[in-house]
Amino acid sequence: MSNWSPLKFLLPLFLAILLGLGIYGVQAQRVHELVLAAGSPSGESYLLSRAIAQAVAKNHPNLQIKVISTCGSAQNLDLLESGKVALATSQADIPASSNARSIAVLYRDIFQLVVQPNSTIHHITDLTHQTIALQADSGEQRSFQEVTQYYGLDPVDLQTTPCQPPLSDRADGFETRQADGVFRVRTLGNDYIEKLVRQFHGQLIPIEQADALQIHNPAFETATIPQGAYQGNPAIPAQPLPTVAVKRLLLASKTLDKRWVRQITQTLDEHRLDIANALPPEHSQLRSLVTNISQPSNAIGTGIPMHVGARAYYDRNKPTLFSFILENGSTFVTLGTPAIAAMLWIWQRFLERWQQQQNLAEDYIREATQAMAEETEVDPKLRQKILRDKLLKLEQQFNQAATALVNEAISQESFRTFNEAYTTTRTVLDRRIAQASEELADRYIAQLVNLSQRSTLPTPPPSTQATSSNPVASSTTQTVHQQELAQILEEIETSLLNKELSQESFRTCLDAYRLAWEKI
Repeated sequence: MSNWSPLKFLLPLFLAILLGLGIYGVQAQRVHELVLAAGSPSGESYLLSRAIAQAVAKNHPNLQIKVISTCGSAQNLDLLESGKVALATSQADIPASSNARSIAVLYRDIFQLVVQPNSTIHHITDLTHQTIALQADSGEQRSFQEVTQYYGLDPVDLQTTPCQPPLSDRADGFETRQADGVFRVRTLGNDYIEKLVRQFHGQLIPIEQADALQIHNPAFETATIPQGAYQGNPAIPAQPLPTVAVKRLLLASKTLDKRWVRQITQTLDEHRLDIANALPPEHSQLRSLVTNISQPSNAIGTGIPMHVGARAYYDRNKPTLFSFILENGSTFVTLGTPAIAAMLWIWQRFLERWQQQQNLAEDYIREATQAMAEETEVDPKLRQKILRDKLLKLEQQFNQAATALVNEAISQESFRTFNEAYTTTRTVLDRRIAQASEELADRYIAQLVNLSQRSTLPTPPPSTQATSSNPVASSTTQTVHQQELAQILEEIETSLLNKELSQESFRTCLDAYRLAWEKI
């Protein structure tokens, strides 16, 4: 009689399953740390990367991202290639190794050339024998050299800043006039560029022929620095300037586990508000960049393949032929072989409808994010009007998207992604309205303070007619000041009724009004 028993096989199998589940549980609870090379601490890439790292940690506690500062794109790519980091940001025009894989487009960088005030440099072709400040061995230096080579310029004297701590834009020699100009690849509204053109009166120079430059480097794009991008009145620049733009990419090593890449991609797409809120308050203007995060495509001209983890997330809702057959298999079996052609035709129509849904959803998202563009209007009243018009249009877009969801013109997943963009955009617009309201209140208070100071000026010398011996003149002056005060109060009250002032700002203005009245 055989001594065979199922327990001899089932018990080891059961123990193996328990062991496997235990190992899986330990792995699931383990916190994984990834290192992200992100450029200079003062740059948008680094600041946004820090915010992304915080959002990832919040939504995926088992994944931590350590952001390190570097000299820029060139060093980031070197670190990624050597395996010293798992993630890196980079300009799209800087060639990457075969180890690099794309996760997302973060935002668009702009080529910006600033020269000294009253400089003889008016076009990029005037740069011969001029000193241009750049960071040594950076992506910016490679981009600049590619542009100057295209124009066939004689060697430009490059004043490179060594890449050593502390990394900063401030050591480039422009402020001390040791450099004739500065070249940076930065977003519009960059703090340092704004300082150069406003505080040091630097002049922005156009970089033309971007379409032709794109022939030499497909990653280059045509762009424009809008009139008033850095100041509304007087406008800086005084007119729109043509220039070149490149995408800023988030890259990963191709060997990085697709699970972590998918979690990062999910955070970028689904938790944009967390990213925006994680940006430092002093850099709140960067929140508009968050809405520009998008899926990379072949159109950006880098040739960098997408990471399989990112692809898995982006294609999560894309229907497959296999799933389509599973859902409708019984029908095709019943109809038999002649149904194959019909099945393929229906599948093609099914894919077309899905693509239409995706395109419509992307249109809604793009329209919502366009409202994030900075307003160049200086007057806080007019700027509030522009912002409220944007809010009204945003609400209309939300209603259209909701209707499209009900009519199944877009999917629930697409609507949720749109809602994230809508929420982020609304938050930014509300913040800008509040800022404009505070500016308006400050303007009213400044008018009241100025009026009270004028009314308390020392009495003119006796040789003038406006003396204490002339009560009529003194009384007339007081009456004029009171009339001005009443006019300012009327403007304040009108602004409150028009919701241009908050209740708190209104009360502050009233306090200033009472103080001015007592002094008159």
